[in-house]
Parts: sequence; structure tokens; C-alpha cells
Amino acid sequence: MDSGFLAHVVASFGITAPILAVLLLGAWFRRRNWIDGHFVEAGNRLMYNACMPALLFLATAGQPVTPDEDLPLAAFGVVATVVVVLLLWLLAPLLVGREKRGVFVHSAYRSNMGMIGIALCLNAYGEDVLARAGVFVAAMIATYNVLAVLVLTERRDQVLRNLARNPLLLGVLAGIAWQRLGPPLPEIAADSLGYLARMALPLALLCIGASLRWRSLRLDHPDVVWAAAFTLVIVPAAVTTAAVLAGFRGEDLGILFLMVAAPTAMVAFVMARALTPHGESAAETVALTTLAMPVTITLGLALLSATALI
Repeated sequence: MDSGFLAHVVASFGITAPILAVLLLGAWFRRRNWIDGHFVEAGNRLMYNACMPALLFLATAGQPVTPDEDLPLAAFGVVATVVVVLLLWLLAPLLVGREKRGVFVHSAYRSNMGMIGIALCLNAYGEDVLARAGVFVAAMIATYNVLAVLVLTERRDQVLRNLARNPLLLGVLAGIAWQRLGPPLPEIAADSLGYLARMALPLALLCIGASLRWRSLRLDHPDVVWAAAFTLVIVPAAVTTAAVLAGFRGEDLGILFLMVAAPTAMVAFVMARALTPHGESAAETVALTTLAMPVTITLGLALLSATALI
């Protein structure tokens, strides 16, 4: 292997390895009974409803969101995701049984960008990237939720209500509104929210690791392997290539790749279990993609760095 490319691999592994380490610690803590199901459930609620919204609020309230710089990336992500889901919907019957079509498509496109994606961006670019990443995540949350309802169920009546109550989306929008319209954030409020924000990513990663269904992981299910291949390799490669052709470079391209290449989100399992009889397939996809993520993202980052695209 070329020594220059190897150096990029080592540098990229420095971004992904801490994420995997904390995920595995969460699984080990659960195995040792240092944390249990009640902790994971309460921690997920705290992280989702308070810590992550505080993190995204502070990021967007403290740094101006400029349409010319931040919106093109978010708009590209939305369009790319819609195209990806349409193509996956057409391809799915060739790869899996029709009864698993919706679960397959949902597991293949729904990356965990709200938690693992943001953690990866922070490791790669530092806290200055949070505002731009937050705007991207907000746009993608809306897109993901609408598409999830379309591919998993016939019910359409709860989409707007679920979006209006999504804490991550509300955190970003509240931060943008405060930055545009509000006074400087009082120091006491900033410090208090900062405590919550600093807990967000460690708590999220521990809870994800502790809640993953590692024992359900099997490699003899073609639908799971195909879903993981699309999540980690095919979709990130296609979307990143399209972004390069569209002119994205540097930090923007890095954010896009890290967000799209994140493993399948746990919510894919939650929704599949609630809305279909095929939740186990989604659980296997979440476990497999999370375990393989450091390899695929490290190699992708190294390739983008070696070609001077990021």
C-alpha cells in the first residue's frame, strides 16, 4: 500500500476509532450490568429530548447561518436522499422479498447522522462545524421522517405532527431564530445549556452501544447484507460522487460524506418493529452497519483526503 495513502488511512482512523470505542464500551457496560435497560431507555429520552437539542441550539444560536453557505449543502442532501429512496424502491424487489421492501429501503437509506454523523463531524472538523452540520441534520430529519412514513406505512396523517414535535429539528430552528431575532444569550443560560450539550454525544454513543442487538447479527440473511452494503458503501459512494460533480469540496464534502456514510439509525429498527413484522431484519442491519462503520468510513475518508477533495 502506498505510504501516502496509508498515512491518510491512519489519520482517518483517528476520526472513527473513538466513536467505535465508546459504542463498544456501551455494549460492555451493559454486559457487565453497569448499565441496564432502564438506564438506556432513560438516557435515550434525556439525550433525545434535552442534550442533543441543547447542542444544536447552542451551535446555531452562537454562529450565523448564512443561506449562501449553509443551504446548498442541505438542499443537495434532501434531493440526493429522495433520488436514492426512489431508486432503492425500484431495486428492492430484485434483492429482497416484496414483503420486506419497505424495511429494506428504510434500513438502507436512514443513516444515524443525528448522533453518530454529528460525532464524526466533530472529530473531523471541531465545534465550528456544528452550525452547518445542524442545518444539514434539520433538513434531513424532515426528509427522513416523511420518506419513512411513505415506505413503511399507508398512514400519512401523523407526518406533520411528528415533525413539529421533533426535538432535534426544534433545537436547530430555535437556535436560528434566536441568532436572528434574540439578544445575546445570557452567560448563565449558555453555561447551563453547555453542560447538557457536552453530555449529548457521549451519552448517545453509550446508549446506542448498550441497546444494539449484537446477538441478532447474522450474515446469512441476504436482505441484511444488501441493506448494509447500500448504507455503508453504495449510497455514500454514489451521493459523494454526485456531490463532487456538483462542485462540493473541502469541509462541505466531508460533512456530506460523514453524514451519509453513518450506520443505520436505531430508529429504523424501532419503526420497523412498530409498523411491520420485520423488525428483526432492521435490528441486524443496525448491528452490522455499526460494527463495519469504522472500516468503510476510514477508507472513504482516506480516499477523499488522498485525492485532495476534502
